[in-house]
Amino acid sequence: MDTNDLQNLAGHLEERGLQVVVNEAEMRMHVTNPLNSRLTEEIVAVADQYVTGFDYEIGVQGAEQECADRIARLLAVGPADAQRATPA
Repeated sequence: MDTNDLQNLAGHLEERGLQVVVNEAEMRMHVTNPLNSRLTEEIVAVADQYVTGFDYEIGVQGAEQECADRIARLLAVGPADAQRATPA
């Protein structure tokens, strides 16, 4: 994985309305919901995977769009038509 992959993910996140600050030297980014700055996540590139600062696996290199969807949902910026889980 290289900085192009990190920038690609950052672009997908920005398309979803999130604020992104990329640290290419450390292969990490800080992602924030602009409507609530308390909703923030650190994303780190480790080998060929993206993980949160708490080591939660987000996805793999080459699946940046899907990774951006997962991160957006974590930060409460999921798609408006997302299905909600119904209690069993």
